Amino acid sequence: MATGNSENPALLRQIIANVRCANCQRRFTARDVQVLDQRANLWALSVKCRYCDTDGIVFAIVSDERPRSVRTDLTPSDWRRLANAPPLTADDVIAFHAFIQNYTGDFSEIMDEPLPTE
Repeated sequence: MATGNSENPALLRQIIANVRCANCQRRFTARDVQVLDQRANLWALSVKCRYCDTDGIVFAIVSDERPRSVRTDLTPSDWRRLANAPPLTADDVIAFHAFIQNYTGDFSEIMDEPLPTE
């Protein structure tokens, strides 16, 4: 496991150049990024905004291959609808956790598509 913030200077520069705080949209500096773990080509990084004190996690896949297109099941309409949506909050996660813990029905009832039968 690699920890710290100097194991991969190129990755750190990419994060600083391309990732902004989800809350205030300001850029991070090298001191705002901390490597939590690294396994093969997957890196987990912690970011903390020095302006608004928001914490975040960044997962980065480091590869010598050329960048791939984004793979998602979101439609263009979904992208437009969610483009300016606020980020999920801790309260959102807690509320969903409580919902799942107390849910006694079939998940296919709340999904757009039914779950495949085994």
